[in-house]
Amino acid sequence: MGNLVDLFGRDIDYLRISVIDKCNLKCFYCVPEIGTCSPEEGQVISAEDIIKMTEAASTLGISKIRLTGGEPLIRKDIVDLVSRISAVEGIRDLSLTTNGILLKELASKLAEAGLNRVNISLDSLEPDNFKKITRGGILEKTLQGIYKALEEGLTPVKINVVAMKGINDSEISKFAELTLENDLHVRFIEYMPVNSHHEKQWGDCFMPISDIKDLCSQVGVIQEEESFQGNGPASYYRIEGARGLVGFISPVSRHFCAKCNRLRITSDGKIKPCLFSADEIDLLEAKGDVEKMKEMFMEALKLRPDPEKIDKNPNGRFNCNKRGMLQIGG
Repeated sequence: MGNLVDLFGRDIDYLRISVIDKCNLKCFYCVPEIGTCSPEEGQVISAEDIIKMTEAASTLGISKIRLTGGEPLIRKDIVDLVSRISAVEGIRDLSLTTNGILLKELASKLAEAGLNRVNISLDSLEPDNFKKITRGGILEKTLQGIYKALEEGLTPVKINVVAMKGINDSEISKFAELTLENDLHVRFIEYMPVNSHHEKQWGDCFMPISDIKDLCSQVGVIQEEESFQGNGPASYYRIEGARGLVGFISPVSRHFCAKCNRLRITSDGKIKPCLFSADEIDLLEAKGDVEKMKEMFMEALKLRPDPEKIDKNPNGRFNCNKRGMLQIGG
């Protein structure tokens, strides 16, 4: 196994792969009103290409894979894909981010195939608000998916909440309360303006982590949980006496670029060296040649920007308006 280290000394051991750019929800902060996505599978990287990419990455030192989308569970071969990736030598942690709508039906098969854990996107605990945010989603289906994931041992189950002023800020404390009796990791994420279409909307809805943390403190005294501080973006805390944890991810007010350990592959097969960069390298040009893919991964390392300059480029703090999060994969 190799060792991926970028020009700024950051060890890269984590690869996020967007396996589809379609979704069965239409969350307003992710999908524009016009041209909303449909749940039919579009032109995305094949399973064969994903396996080749995983093999190349693994030999270079990648040991953690997360499958994202869009909604990865609407991909028809997702269970087989999980099985094949979990069998790649060197991959010791395989996870998946989902909206949970189809998780009740698939959790058992995914666990058997080798999936280790899930992150579930959930921005409201109120049925009407959930339906409004997702433009038609049914909250109960996601809740059933969460219960099934816990039952199947896809743990720790992490709940990802995009916190938005005037949208779900009144529910922050309710989310935090979920950790009191349940072994869940509820993670609050600052709303990011990843492209120009969302700039005004972002300005109206953005909440800094400091405000989110204050709302969580209304539930009880929160203390940092040092044993859960890894090299990921979240900082974890426990409300006094709680079974679960609350986490805070601050890509805007206090970006985590200095300890970023990841690369991303988009749904059409391009490496993104940095979420906040428009740079991309097309892995499909390697035509399945693992050695050539390895060279491309090494080239991607050279394009990772200086973490001290992420928010100082002339085009603004975020510079990935070439794509939306649906294609990038988060």
